[in-house]
Amino acid sequence: MGTPQDFILRLTHATPERRASRSYLKQAKKGDPGAFLSLAANYLDLAIVYFGGCLREAEAVRYDRVEQVFKGLWQHLPYAERVSDFEFMLANALIENTPEHGSLRSPEPLITKLRLLEPKTRFAFIAHELEKWPLRWVSLVMRLRPLELHSLLSEARCELCGVSWQSLAEDERACLEAISVALDASPNLRINKALCERVATFPRVSQIKALWLELRPELVEVRHRYLPDSPNRDGLLANILRAAETAPMNQPGLVDRFVNTVQFKRHATIKVS
Repeated sequence: MGTPQDFILRLTHATPERRASRSYLKQAKKGDPGAFLSLAANYLDLAIVYFGGCLREAEAVRYDRVEQVFKGLWQHLPYAERVSDFEFMLANALIENTPEHGSLRSPEPLITKLRLLEPKTRFAFIAHELEKWPLRWVSLVMRLRPLELHSLLSEARCELCGVSWQSLAEDERACLEAISVALDASPNLRINKALCERVATFPRVSQIKALWLELRPELVEVRHRYLPDSPNRDGLLANILRAAETAPMNQPGLVDRFVNTVQFKRHATIKVS
């Protein structure tokens, strides 16, 4: 973050959607509620699915919590220098406001297992696996190196498949982490052939890999379970826009702005009641 290599990578790997988000962020920081709404709309599903994966509660309570999170993001938006800074604030707001009082149980075992994950692990998994964030985005937000993130994701997948990560030998874990890397990367015949030969030496790993692949369709269903219908989504967006039109922005001090241009560290905590 903040290095010439990072700047070049952002330019060369930016998608049209990412470039649009940067434009929305730039306009929103100047006090444009409409631009903030366009930016927030890209992350609304993530926030809803994350809170849905925490515990059982009424939709109205979940939606109110989501609205408060985005209101807080609007108020502290001037602290963000980059889209990844906005995503970092969003991740922290979701993780730090994880509801603690309520039932974790669900008629669907997969949802119960998702709720049993640690908040940071749950966020990383939902962002990457359900919302299809590129690995680099999640790494930036979680402040983890790619290999550390693959270890985290591998553990989460195992736990969701009913396999205890702690029960695996070190070599089995390393092999599963290599599979995670291969799933995220572009196909490479030479690497994939070597990985297949490696997996063949660990029968249990081969079974777990099959479970991982079977898990994907179920996760799609879990995600859609929590997504709002069109009227509720429109209502959420309208409330977020209303909050942005009425809530004042907090402007960072000169030192805060300088520090954040190098590495995003200075920002207030977003609290949800």
